[in-house]
Amino acid sequence: MGVPHGWRELLGLFCGLCLWVSAAEPSPPTPTGPSREGPPLQFRLAGYPRKHNEGRIEVFYNQEWGTICDDDFTLANAHVLCRHLGFVAATGWTHSAKYGKGSGRIWLDNLSCSGSEKSVVDCRSRGWGNSDCSHEEDAGVICKDERIAGFVDSNVIEPCDYYLVRHLLVIWSACYGIFIYLGSS
Repeated sequence: MGVPHGWRELLGLFCGLCLWVSAAEPSPPTPTGPSREGPPLQFRLAGYPRKHNEGRIEVFYNQEWGTICDDDFTLANAHVLCRHLGFVAATGWTHSAKYGKGSGRIWLDNLSCSGSEKSVVDCRSRGWGNSDCSHEEDAGVICKDERIAGFVDSNVIEPCDYYLVRHLLVIWSACYGIFIYLGSS
């Protein structure tokens, strides 16, 4: 069943607004990266097409979602990032924005993990917000479809998406964490 006539435009307007808000002028990076004492980093998989255990890797740092550049990216980096997402390990990684180009800041470039780190904070990089990449170089991860026992957090999918649920059109926005009921189809 398709989206009812006229609703595509409304959906496009809403998602365009969501993307416009997320692409607003970035704040300057802090001189130092996150620490274990600061607020925890958040991670999500995004992009299309993808399964629940793969996608463009995005990190929430300094009150802003951003991506990680594929320069010097390795499977060891993907292992650390998949564990952040609650998966036991990585089976692969992708380059050249395979899951589409992200928006906002490119938070990490030349990331270098051994694979045993508990957090990406413990890996080497050019520093938070210091990158010479474009979003055409966004990295992705493919995580083993096995969850870490007791892991509570879930990864967020697309910033704006819509669903037809029993003939009701609902828009879900991770930008604001809300559902918007638009009526019956």
